[in-house]
Amino acid sequence: MIRLIHVEVLGHSDAGPFAGALSFTGQLQIVSAHNSYGKSLAARAIGWCLGLEALFGMPPNDNAFFPLAVREDIDFEARAGVSVLSSEAVLTLSHEDGRYLRLTRAIRGDATTVGVEEIDADGTCRESKLNARKDAMQDATGGLQHLLFEWIGLPRADVATFRGTSVDVYLENLSALFYIEQDEGWTDIQARQITRYQQQQIAQVAVEYLLGATDAVAARVAQQNAYRREAELRATARSLADHITSLFARHGWPVTWPGGGSVADIMKRWRTVSLKDALLAGANVDFGAERVSLTQHAAALRRALTSDPIDPMNASAHAEASQRVIDLKQRRHALSDELRTIRLQQSQTSDLQESLEHRIHGAQDVLRLKTSGVGRLESMECPTCHRDLEPETFHLTEQTASAVSAHIEAIKRDRDLVRRNVEALTQRIVGLQAELARTDDDFRSAERALATVTAAVGTVREQLAGTAANLSATERRLDRLAETESDVDELQREIQAWLDEAAGIELVPFETADLQRRLGAFTDALRQYLLALGHSAVTGDTAALVRLDDQYRPLLGTRHLLSLGSASDRPRVIAAYSLALAAASGVVGGLHPGFVILDEPLQQNPDEQHRDLFLNFLSQDLALNAAFQIIVLTSLRTDEVERLRTSGVRVDLPVGKYFLKLGAAEELPNAGPAAEKTQKQPDAD
Repeated sequence: MIRLIHVEVLGHSDAGPFAGALSFTGQLQIVSAHNSYGKSLAARAIGWCLGLEALFGMPPNDNAFFPLAVREDIDFEARAGVSVLSSEAVLTLSHEDGRYLRLTRAIRGDATTVGVEEIDADGTCRESKLNARKDAMQDATGGLQHLLFEWIGLPRADVATFRGTSVDVYLENLSALFYIEQDEGWTDIQARQITRYQQQQIAQVAVEYLLGATDAVAARVAQQNAYRREAELRATARSLADHITSLFARHGWPVTWPGGGSVADIMKRWRTVSLKDALLAGANVDFGAERVSLTQHAAALRRALTSDPIDPMNASAHAEASQRVIDLKQRRHALSDELRTIRLQQSQTSDLQESLEHRIHGAQDVLRLKTSGVGRLESMECPTCHRDLEPETFHLTEQTASAVSAHIEAIKRDRDLVRRNVEALTQRIVGLQAELARTDDDFRSAERALATVTAAVGTVREQLAGTAANLSATERRLDRLAETESDVDELQREIQAWLDEAAGIELVPFETADLQRRLGAFTDALRQYLLALGHSAVTGDTAALVRLDDQYRPLLGTRHLLSLGSASDRPRVIAAYSLALAAASGVVGGLHPGFVILDEPLQQNPDEQHRDLFLNFLSQDLALNAAFQIIVLTSLRTDEVERLRTSGVRVDLPVGKYFLKLGAAEELPNAGPAAEKTQKQPDAD
């Protein structure tokens, strides 16, 4: 664990050097000063030195969240409107093993780098200059975030992103849980959580990481990657199935290859049957048998062309070629007529299906009106003369709600039947189109063969020309068969590759006993802090109902705790959550850095009751003897300061009207570059 020791803002102006500093000692420390003193300036300087400007919604190296006092013009007690020439923030941290770290980063100036002084327990100091934001985690030698994680002793952890990649957990992801700034930090738990890296479930990961549940973080990332791979595999399966169905449709095979459902369902279907088995069962397509048949036919034609005797008296070659052209032409005409008829039937059936959909919607509206009673008329009257009318005049029939429901179910059955007819007609159209295309190709080949036979002189040459044309057509069919079979085999290989990849996906169980133990400690601590802070909905009787949901949001029973109680209870939940997380991390050996900053907690609810509850909490042993550092920046009255000091709470009252004062840092009270120092408590105003 680490501690904040000293924060300082200094620089040069037209009126000379200026500086302001706060030192922190002990576990619980209250810094009280009037509004506009500069407490939040000091708090933001801490975040600036740690490279946390994203916590304030700023892009990298943007100092716009700082007040103008350190960027452009500054007001001192004796002089106002002084131009700032340069300024910087300095933060000193101490490690529990006796090491110190001092970070210096320019505010007005070059903010892209941070000056670093690493001070060992024996006083040895190493100085370096690191990148504040660029490759701050990836650069092992020049990145600030990499140094901070290494110096604090925090392990690196990867988080899955929505882009399908993984990135590190950054300090700015964790800081929203222990740095509660006054602008948005009190509006919700992790209100300032950084999302610019598109990290998945980073809010849950941040809690698990600070509790030390690194195995759960790794399991969560593995699970997210598995889900992502499943989604990619499902998309690939759908695309592959569409490709297969398209190939089957081009050949007129009425076979569907489903690619929907879960990965497990798809694997089960695709492992059961191959593409060739599906074609044999659904379309009676047998590549092997057809190849043997065509090969034998080609061999017979080749023998007839080369070695078999030819009958010179046989004059049927021309008639056979002519009859084949006639048959194919009639076949093409019949297919065109059937295709035109089927298309008309499909159009009419689709219109009927749409009509049934409208009838279902209308009947459902009637049923809704009957069951709700809306629009029901107790009496009827003429719209012109307003004379009462009898319903029997219009021969209306009474329809009960049950009768309308039965009518709706009947129409739905008709609709489902019509939908199946539409699907069957669509498949038939695809098959006819493919058959018509093959017939067109055979017809053109037959015409060329007829032309060749007609041009031949003598019966022998006519027979040879006809046989050659038939052999050429048969060989083309063999080539098309081989090409189609090759396409099917290639798709089968893609299916097998998909199955092999899908078999390698393993969902890692996320719930672990270690995680539950750590979450249990967190929940126990949360109950204690909610009671201590005085949440109106959490009492001794209801505290046992406080729990965490699957996103680690606090619940009271089944209701979100942030929605219970009064508006003043919301900051109590946020304070309790942050403090309990730090406390639980210490109990279970987590990775919390060891400090919590609460910037202006009393500004959220400045009423007397809220102030009294918060002061009571600060006076309790839970806050006084916390195992971690609590820094509260606020504005207290004199009587409140005395009340806390009487209870043993350290309350610092910085001197002067403003945090920043003219003069060199070493010349000013409450300022100085020492790594750790104490100061005399000034009397309350």
